[in-house]
Amino acid sequence: MKIGLIGYGYWGKNILRNLNNFNNIKSIYCLDKNIYRNYSNIFFYDNEKIFFNKKIDLYIIATPTKTHKKFIEKCLNLDKFVCVTKPVLKSNKELNLVLKKYKNANKLFADHTYIFHPSIQIIKRLIEKGILGKVIYYDSERISFGKFYEDNDVIDDLAIHDMYLLSYLFPNEKFVKCKTSYSKNFGKKNYFSNITLKSNRNFFANIKVNWFSPFKSRRIIIAGNKKTLVFNDLLPDEKLKIYDKGIELKNLEKNKIWEYRIGKIETPYVPLKESLNVMLKTFFKFALGNRVETDISHIKKVFKLHELIKKKN
Repeated sequence: MKIGLIGYGYWGKNILRNLNNFNNIKSIYCLDKNIYRNYSNIFFYDNEKIFFNKKIDLYIIATPTKTHKKFIEKCLNLDKFVCVTKPVLKSNKELNLVLKKYKNANKLFADHTYIFHPSIQIIKRLIEKGILGKVIYYDSERISFGKFYEDNDVIDDLAIHDMYLLSYLFPNEKFVKCKTSYSKNFGKKNYFSNITLKSNRNFFANIKVNWFSPFKSRRIIIAGNKKTLVFNDLLPDEKLKIYDKGIELKNLEKNKIWEYRIGKIETPYVPLKESLNVMLKTFFKFALGNRVETDISHIKKVFKLHELIKKKN
């Protein structure tokens, strides 16, 4: 294969590092405003016309979000499969414009990397098998010191992870209510936000995102009436813990008693796999016609949720 990587910034460098380890890739062409040293199979260009005239099989877009629509259209005009980093587009409105214009928009693939995280795959199986019982709430904290983006706010940058995880982990939940609180500072940039979502089945999701925290946190709690799990991506070991804790309401004659159950804590084995590497392998399979979890139907669902959150913002 010949791969076209559009953008060689922070995430683009991680993508290229992984691409360079695939034996089935013959050449990698990279488009960036800066020119870097060429290697045996990696070629850099700063000219879009020359880059898009290359005979490239698959494209990956890793540029700022404001440029995604332009590059998606260039790739779809060539009728190529294209992987796009998060957020895929700026809004549901932009997505609908692309869908209206391109009948081959089903060639879009979302680089929603957390979905391919080994811990998230385990969580998905636990939910599907009913190990947690009836899931009551999802609580997420994504905070750090920066980075501020010119074309995204903190919701687009950090909360988008939770939007696609909610769509993936709980496909049957339809969120109907949203309350978004936020704070703007630093050039009127939305840098802090609390988002509360409620589904039509009384499932709650709380998302806290912050660009102005002295420490970094990437933590998710998913609570069921049988068990509760905690996923902490910053821990080198024990990223995932399952707590056998619960509360039962018992009626004893005319008295109501809340009975607390405290059992053991399980720490499942999580395979050491880089999510980005798994994502790229899945993209290659997608281009061969395989069904994947981050196709256009998934993207549509995520941006409907994005629209619900942002219209309250």
